[in-house]
Amino acid sequence: MFLASDFSYDKWTQPGWRIEQKYANKVLIGNWVEEKFQCKTANSTNRADYQPQRDHRPDVILRREALRKAEGLPAKLLLSHHGTLPSHYLVTLYDEMYGRQGTSTLPALRSWHPDRLAWMQEKSDHPILAPPTNFGLVESRQVRLDKQQSHLPALSVYRSAYQKYPLSAFCQPRFASVPRGHSSKLHPANRINKDMDLKQRPCRQVPDNSVSASLLPPLSAV
Repeated sequence: MFLASDFSYDKWTQPGWRIEQKYANKVLIGNWVEEKFQCKTANSTNRADYQPQRDHRPDVILRREALRKAEGLPAKLLLSHHGTLPSHYLVTLYDEMYGRQGTSTLPALRSWHPDRLAWMQEKSDHPILAPPTNFGLVESRQVRLDKQQSHLPALSVYRSAYQKYPLSAFCQPRFASVPRGHSSKLHPANRINKDMDLKQRPCRQVPDNSVSASLLPPLSAV
């Protein structure tokens, strides 16, 4: 008969809820740093086949070739069409195909080039170096607008009924000039803000007698 004391206690063989006892005599802070080395990580086929190479340096040539394949065609082959400057692309494809088409007949059939061993193009792919026609929209809109304005009257009903009169036909505003001596700003009571009763009055006090010209403050130049 074997006793329980004969076996060494290994907490990693116990279930998750029985790893630590209810009352442990160990310090809880910092134990995970020491005990994490006791747990061995299970080995897998991927870990065994692909061992990390610490001193490995990347292959620059292989990386450059992979980057070149991922980029595809350079922008020079896509944007520079037969070496033509972008400022010469003044004619759109719609304008070139339909706006400049004089007749409605179909183009001639393609011919076989024996030297290139390929079919020749029906039309040159070089862009036309000419000013744009805007599909003729500006000219057609201008003609349509001229036809509409020719039938419209010069004046509308509102403008013909309510004509614009000159300024002399209206009443001009007139202001009465009051002598400067009767101004309410010259009264000493109105220039004092300490009188609380004076602030509640709706009208200011006006001096009874006109103040002499020597006591008046000088006029400020405008």
